[in-house]
Amino acid sequence: MIVANPLRLCLLATLLLLGAACRQEQKLAASEVVLDMAVSDLLVGDTTLTIRASDKQGKPLAEPGTLSLRGDMDHAGMTPVLAEADTAVEGVFTVPFEWTMGGSWTVEASLGLSADEVVRQVFRFDIANPSAEHAMAHDHHGAMADAAGANSAAYMQIANRGSDDIVLVSASSAVAGAIEFHETRVVDGVASMTHLDELVVPGKGEIELVPGGTHLMLMNLTADLQLDDNFVLELTSSAGQLYRLAFRVSEPPASDLVDGVTLDDLVFNNRWARPASAG
Repeated sequence: MIVANPLRLCLLATLLLLGAACRQEQKLAASEVVLDMAVSDLLVGDTTLTIRASDKQGKPLAEPGTLSLRGDMDHAGMTPVLAEADTAVEGVFTVPFEWTMGGSWTVEASLGLSADEVVRQVFRFDIANPSAEHAMAHDHHGAMADAAGANSAAYMQIANRGSDDIVLVSASSAVAGAIEFHETRVVDGVASMTHLDELVVPGKGEIELVPGGTHLMLMNLTADLQLDDNFVLELTSSAGQLYRLAFRVSEPPASDLVDGVTLDDLVFNNRWARPASAG
């Protein structure tokens, strides 16, 4: 009978455990991971995004981590659509999502492999509006330029300390070829953009320009708007009063900026704009 050396068995078991632990700790680098995305529906409304995480040989990741999605329209006035999933079957995530408006979309998928490794990939989709009216249609003032990356949107809160209404009739800035007042409206679950001739700040009242609501549309950008940049925007009232304001470029939500400015009877707070490229 051969009697095994207990010490040798102990060393062998330790080596096996260490080898298994090392194999388990080996993680793919972000550059070695490929993300593929498919959608169940390219119409405005609810859809399902299917994201497959694999290595470059096509083998699905056994434990892909947490997946975060961010959907943005080329039209910057809309609120981003966010979603997240932490469960995958054979490397495939199935995520409920919503196309809130017809037009061109980008969906950024971020997969956290570890604290230091994140895979990011951007996918583009053209979403159709099932209604007869195109979701990006405007009224008789004409069509808005839809070029990708050519537009941004600016937001703020305006309070009126006076008793009389103040009507803002135009806006301008050196960073944009034109600025219009827009409002997002949702009818029967379909969002559309409407051009506004003016913004009325009621006496002793206030208005709020927010993503997914009323906003300033910065069209045909003449300069890139990068995070933490600042630029000047001017508003003109029906009485000829000029309000010159500084805006900060920020990612939404940006509702905690301490930047109150008082000009005559108007108080302007939380002034920010979305980052965008002039193309």
